[in-house]
Amino acid sequence: MINPMDLTGKNILVTGASGGIGRETAIQLSRLGATLVVTARDEEKLHKTYKMLEGKGHGYFTMDLDYVDYIEPIMKQLCKDCGPFTGFAHCAGFTLMRPFAKTKREHIDYVMNSSFYSFVEIARCLTKKGCFTDEGSMVALSSTASIQGKQGKLAYSAAKAALDAAVRCMICDLKKKKIRINTVMPCWVDTHMFREYLELYSDTFEIKEMKEKQYMGVTEPVEVANTIAFLLSDAAKTITGTSILMDGGMLQG
Repeated sequence: MINPMDLTGKNILVTGASGGIGRETAIQLSRLGATLVVTARDEEKLHKTYKMLEGKGHGYFTMDLDYVDYIEPIMKQLCKDCGPFTGFAHCAGFTLMRPFAKTKREHIDYVMNSSFYSFVEIARCLTKKGCFTDEGSMVALSSTASIQGKQGKLAYSAAKAALDAAVRCMICDLKKKKIRINTVMPCWVDTHMFREYLELYSDTFEIKEMKEKQYMGVTEPVEVANTIAFLLSDAAKTITGTSILMDGGMLQG
């Protein structure tokens, strides 16, 4: 049987792999034959992900993406020990809501660090000589929040919009190496974080809107993982500089 998303022989770095979409992505990539290096800040949860990977030859290490200035030396050592990489999936980040009146620069920077600044810095480091193969692929986890304004989500929406804009510039610099860079834009995804939010804010307008407008249902983490796997695979070898919308119909009506 032919599998167009076969990742056998590909060496892929996954950030934010301690849970949620990042964990599901890592597991699914391993099922498709990839060799993985998974990272996150929580070592206990990260090790749990590592133990769930299929196949052999995987690795893991803890890295706190809040400290962007420390990424370069870490990546230099990682590329030396585990590289070169053929793929990079940036699944790190979180939703942190805050009223506009209380949204100060330190809050914006905190969200930007994990979702945006760290992605650009890791990608910059990976594209140095000997760290990433030509015709490799990078994918960042964006969100429909990048194009849909919501109260309390200024920092989160700005970070995701920055991701979507950045990839369109990065491909111009990397076209000689034919390195592809894309983002995936899901809406509500059925993660542990979503279920906690649903329990706390079930009567809010946002949840009522989700139930009404996201008529295809809440996206499963494995659906996002499969889309990331597709973009990392040779089946998508001419797709670059784009953002794939996974909104369940939310933005279509």
